[in-house]
This record gives sequence, C-alpha cells and structure tokens, in this order.
Amino acid sequence: MKIDKLSIIIPAYNEENTIQSILTALLNVELINNISKEIIIVNDCSTDSTESKINEFIQEQPQLNIRYFAQDFNEG
Repeated sequence: MKIDKLSIIIPAYNEENTIQSILTALLNVELINNISKEIIIVNDCSTDSTESKINEFIQEQPQLNIRYFAQDFNEG
C-alpha cells in the first residue's frame, strides 16, 4: 500500500504560547517518499488567544494544507 498523505491532528486548548512553535516544527519536517502533510487543528474552545495565533500562522503559510476547526464549547 502506497501512502501519499499523512494527516496530523493537533488538539489545542489554551496553547497561545506554544501553538505557533508546534506548527513551525511541523512545517520543517520533511517526510520520505514525497509524502505530503495535512495538518488538522481542533481548537477546543480556548479562552486565550490560541485562535488568533492559529489564524495568523495559517495566513503566513498559505502553501500548507491546514484544516482548522473551532469547537463552540469545550468537549474535553
């Protein structure tokens, strides 16, 4: 079986201080055999500026395949 895409799921809750460094680290990872990355971020109703940090990163890196979901309430 050939794998052509790796989906990376990032749960986030009040990660304003770390989310951009985590996403930058993922940006810099090169996968073997030309496997592409799909980053899925689920913000579990953060009460800090996690969402704005995520949106800022997405705007700065439009070439990345990032899917962002924001929960309306904390689902744990």
